[in-house]
Parts: sequence; C-alpha cells; structure tokens
Amino acid sequence: MTSNSATKAPSTVTRRLLFMALTLAAPAILLMAALVAMQYTEGQRRFATQLVTTTRALSLATDRQIGQGQSILQGLAVSSALSDGDLAAFEKQAREAVSGRDGWIVLMSQDQQLINTRMPPGAPPPNAPPGPKNWREMTTGKSNVSNLIPRPNAGPIIGVNMPVLVDGRIFVLAYMQNPSVFQALMTGQGLPDSWTASIVDRNAALLARSRDQETMLGRHASPDMQKAMALAQDGVVNTHTLDGVETLSAFSRSPTYGWTFIVGVPRDELNRTILGSLGPAMAGSALMIALGVMAALAFARPISRDVRGLVAEAEALAAGAPLAPAPSDLQEIAEVRGSLRAAAEILRNRDEEARKAAERQQLMINELNHRVKNTLVVVQSLARHSLKEGGEAGLAQFYERLLALAGAHDLLTRRSWEGADLGELVTEALQPYATQVSVEGPSIPLAPNAAVALAMIFHELATNASKYGALATETGQVEVSWVTEGRTRLTLTWRERGGPPTRKPTRSGFGSRLIASSLRGDLAGSAQFDYAPQGLTCVFSIKIPSRSAA
Repeated sequence: MTSNSATKAPSTVTRRLLFMALTLAAPAILLMAALVAMQYTEGQRRFATQLVTTTRALSLATDRQIGQGQSILQGLAVSSALSDGDLAAFEKQAREAVSGRDGWIVLMSQDQQLINTRMPPGAPPPNAPPGPKNWREMTTGKSNVSNLIPRPNAGPIIGVNMPVLVDGRIFVLAYMQNPSVFQALMTGQGLPDSWTASIVDRNAALLARSRDQETMLGRHASPDMQKAMALAQDGVVNTHTLDGVETLSAFSRSPTYGWTFIVGVPRDELNRTILGSLGPAMAGSALMIALGVMAALAFARPISRDVRGLVAEAEALAAGAPLAPAPSDLQEIAEVRGSLRAAAEILRNRDEEARKAAERQQLMINELNHRVKNTLVVVQSLARHSLKEGGEAGLAQFYERLLALAGAHDLLTRRSWEGADLGELVTEALQPYATQVSVEGPSIPLAPNAAVALAMIFHELATNASKYGALATETGQVEVSWVTEGRTRLTLTWRERGGPPTRKPTRSGFGSRLIASSLRGDLAGSAQFDYAPQGLTCVFSIKIPSRSAA
C-alpha cells in the first residue's frame, strides 16, 4: 500500500505549484482591490503632475511672449532720440521696432499719450491718460506687466511697461498687446479639446482662455480657485470652470509679474480614464490566477526538463556558441529562451558596434588631421599678409582676423562641425555692431568650409565699415540681406547707409584679396562693389554650399 501510494503520488513540483496557486487565489481579490485603490490614487497623482507641468510650460511660453515686448522696450529705451526729446524720430524708430508684430508702442505722460504706433502716422494719439494709481505703479517699477486693461469701446488690452526719461521728465514706454496673443500660446500647447487652460491677472480677472475667449474675457476665477490661489503660489485643487464643469485644476503663479496659469481636466473624464485603464489590469489579473492554477496542474512535470535545458543554453551562451532552436511546453520557459537568444543577438551586435566604433574613431582622427592642416594653412596666409608691413597695425589686423576665424570655429564646434546656418553666422560675425546692423533672409545651411569663408568676408567688410564706412558713425546703418535663386545660387547684399561719403579705393589691400579668394575658392561665387557716395553696396553671387560639401 505504501509502495503504491508512493508510485501514484504527484511530483514535488506539482504539489508546490498547486499549493501556491490555491494560496494566491484567496487573497487575490483583496490584492486586486488594494491595487485598484492604489492605481486610482496614482492616476490622480499623474494627472496632477501633468497639469502642473502644463501650467509651467504655459508660464514659460507666456514669459517668452512678454520677454519679446520687454526686449523691444529695452532697445527703444536707450534711443538717443528719446533721451533728447526728438519724438518724431523716436516714433519712426518705434514703428520700425514693431513692424510686422502683433503689438504696438505707446509713450505716455501722466496726463496724455504722446505716441501711439497703432494710430496712422500724423494722427493724434487717443486721449487715455493712466490713473494716478496706475501711473504710480508703472513709474516705480511695481507693475512692469499690467493687469487686463478694459477699454469701453475697443476691447481690453495688456501692456508691458517701462519708465523712461525724456528731457529730464519721467514718461512710461509701453508695449501693448491684445489678449488674443496669449490665447494663441495656449492653443499651441496641444491640450485636449475637453481641457480648459486659462490665464488670470493679479486681480484674478481672466485675460486669456483656450475656449470661449470672447465670452469669458474679464470674468473672475471661481471662488474655490481664488481661495486656493490666495493660499499658495501653485497647487492642485478640485474646483469647477466658469461654465460649471467640475474639474481637477492645477495653477501656478508667475513670481515675476503675478499672473496665474490654470489648466483643468473634467473630473468625469479623469475618472473614466483612470478606471478604464484599470479594467484590463483587473481582468488580466483574474485570468492569470486561473491560468496559474491550470498551469500548475498541466505543466508541472515538464518544468524540470525545460529548466535543465535552460542551464545548458546558458552555458552555451557563456561559451559564445550558437543556440539551437528548442521547443518548450511552458510560455515562461519559451520567453526565457527568447531572452537568451535576444541576449546572444545583443552580444553579437555589441561586438559589431565596437568594431564600427573603432572605424569611426579612426575616420574622425583622419578628419581632425585634415581640418587642422587646413586651419594652419589659413592662419599661415593671414600671418603672411597681415604682418607683411610689420608694426602694431599689422599685428592688430592679424589678431582681429584670428578672432574672426576663431569665432567661426566656435560656431561650428557648437554644431559638432556639421555646418552652420547663414543667419546665425551673420549675427555672430556682426555681434559687436548689433545696434547698427539689420539682417534679413531665409535659413540657409552652410558647409563648414563655406561658413569659415563667409565669416572672414563679413569680418573684413565690418572692419572696413568701422574705419571708413557706415559703422564709423553712430547714425550709420548696415543692411545684410540674401535671397535664393532656385536651389543652386544665393544673392547676398551688403548695403551701408548713413556713413561718410564713400570713395573707391586706389589700391587693393589684403582684405579685398581675401574676399576675392574666398569667393573663388570655397564659395564658387563673384562680387560686385558699388562705391556710391551715400554708401558702399556689395552684391555677392554665391553657389549654395551644402553641408555634405565639407
């Protein structure tokens, strides 16, 4: 009897797997309930984190928008025409500064507006002086960004303010915008249609909203939201929108100008999303328990055989031998075998990648040697021509040209020597004269050699202009523009105005020869120079160099 019982007894693996399955089945319901509660709380936390992140992204986008206005005001505030009281000249500068933008410039005293670029030239500004409180805040710097400014007949606006001195008197220079500008920032965040994003000012008045902007503009945030805003700079609160939708809303207040950014998701949508994501998990958990019990009864015996097979395959993997296909009675074992084969493939790929990396490293060393040789040739040429006549002047020219070459290399280094954009190159080369230079043209990618050549050309033109041309006076201006002709040619124009009268040089210096050789060599182009009395004009016809032509 004992012998028969021992013969019919199940294997140890079977008993243990069956006992484990039956033991797990009882608490599985409790575990799933706890899991549902935890997942629901975690889902709410994830949504809250996402909402807070969205409000901060909205805050950053608004900061950039306001920063554009502040940059315009900072540029205009240092205008000599403004400080001298030449309002006609300053108005022209102000109109040029906001040309093509969605805002306008207002210069006001405590009693009246003196300039309003939204009005046609010559038209009198509106009679809309600021109140005493607003004037005090604007001139003391306590309100560099306004609240929503209501206008009875024209709709509300928003202003970025800066106090300035005109003939010794305090005035306020303001960059005004419509609230629709800030609504566009919210639509650009790509929020779901059911979500609501809002911006409220320091008085909790709504100045921009992702939906129903026209009907909600100027209304105040809900009492729940105002209470939460009064207690903290940012947070998450259960509240409702102005049109009555219950939401989970996050808010974040800007410490710089006091506006608050609010993003809310409807609570019923939140619940559906969280619970919907838990449904498959619950069903999968129940199915796994049932399959576990069935697997314990059906597949216990093959487990030992498959595990021993896995040991052999692991030893083959360690030895680097190929793994032969082997069937398995259990999905888990098959997955492990699949992982072992994937690991073997990864190891083979790593070996191949290491070989390719060594080849790339050698290629990069060869490329570096090539670029160093080319750079030394350029430096040798600069030294030979700049120091030909000797003296401090030749040494200064050599240093300046080296700095221009280094600036071009810095720009290319930041781009990993993959090339540079023409607009970025022009801006970098003419940075010392930024207030007197305007740059306009489409984005054009340049190969490294072409970028270095153009950087040297712009350095020579700017140096010549600072000595004899438009940059030699404070009122001179240089316009740099370019257009493409098809896909192969580029026409680049350098135009100087406002400097001393221009005369054609009697001899050709190294700068002229450097420009000519750069055009012929690296740029496959030509140049035309017009020495008109009102200023030099250079027109370059250049073959558009691709990044691959390095």
